[in-house]
Formats: sequence, structure tokens, C-alpha cells
Amino acid sequence: MSKPAPKVVSVEPLDNKDAKWLNLVKINYEEADGKPRTWEAMRRKSRPATSAVDAIQVVALLHRPAGPEVLLEKQFRPPAGRVCIEFPAGLVDAGETAEECALRELREETGYVGEVVPDRLGVRPVLMSAPASSSSSTYMINVNIDPERPENRNPATKLEDGEFIECFWVPLRDLYEKCRILEAEGFAIDGKVGAFAEGIEITKMWQKW
Repeated sequence: MSKPAPKVVSVEPLDNKDAKWLNLVKINYEEADGKPRTWEAMRRKSRPATSAVDAIQVVALLHRPAGPEVLLEKQFRPPAGRVCIEFPAGLVDAGETAEECALRELREETGYVGEVVPDRLGVRPVLMSAPASSSSSTYMINVNIDPERPENRNPATKLEDGEFIECFWVPLRDLYEKCRILEAEGFAIDGKVGAFAEGIEITKMWQKW
């Protein structure tokens, strides 16, 4: 018998004093015309003082004879009210670098052990996750997965209480089409995965021009 699907039971207001991860803030600022204005936004409470970002996203690739495949996750996200298609990801802990966080989250959520691919320009860009509503920021970190490593032959996850994650591989060349199929099946596509897939699709189009 299959397990019941996760679902949102209720939604209610949350006071900042009761929030563990986020705060709702009022930002007072001046526009270019000098007129004072205000904005409502969310801010994370968990970013370490030594980190430039709140979180990391892991683009993990496995190179097969037929072409590279990218590792994705299915995870229920209450704000979306649906199971989302995401990259492995997580918040940076105090005392760790973004690269260390990426490898830790990758292993905990998927069981795979990877190797970080250095950014070819030497400095990773800080990406704002939703700049119109949040100060949350992230790095996208590329990781290679070696299937011959003993740990990667039978990967074992180390999920936290309340985490229910299903991992799956998608051929990189098929990612755009796969996202369309998954959305039609009722999954929500994380914006970072969607933008990544759109970038690959645009590259295909450019190659034909």
C-alpha cells in the first residue's frame, strides 16, 4: 500500500518572535527621485557571519558514455504545496566554506560523494534567490560524481528528521523536456532548475543559428 501524499493542512500568520528561520522586515529606502519609500521582505536568520551566502545549490554531474547526467531531487515544499524538483541544496553552517557545505549536503541528501569543480573565473557569483521578496542568496557549485568510487556504488543518505527526498538522474540534453513532463505531472519546478534547463535549451537553439 502506497504512503499518503504530503499536503498542507492549514496556513496561519507567524509572528517574527516565533520564527526560527525567517523574519519579515520593513525596509525604508529612497528611490532615485529622492522620495522615501518602503518595502516588505523576508530575511534569513541563519547566515553565518563568515559566509557571503545563506545557502548553496549543487549541480552534480555524472559522466556516462551516452553523455552527462544531472542529479535532481523530489521534495515536498509546504510554501509551494507540492513536491518540487530541485538541485541538492542546503544552508551553510558556521565554520564551513560553501564548497564544504556543498559536499556535505550532497552526501547527506543523496548519498553521493563528489568533487567540487573550481569556477573557471576564480570567483563564484552570489545569486539572489528572490530579490523582490527576500535577501536570501546562494552559490551554484558544480560537482563531479565518480561512479567508480566505492561510496557511489550504493549511495546511502543521511536525512534529517522530517526530510523525505527522492533522488533521480536526468540526461543533461533532456533536462528541458523532462522539466516540462514533470510539471505536467503536477510537480513544481524550482526556479534554479528551470533557469538552468532554459539555458541549456537556448544553447541548443544558438547552435542551430
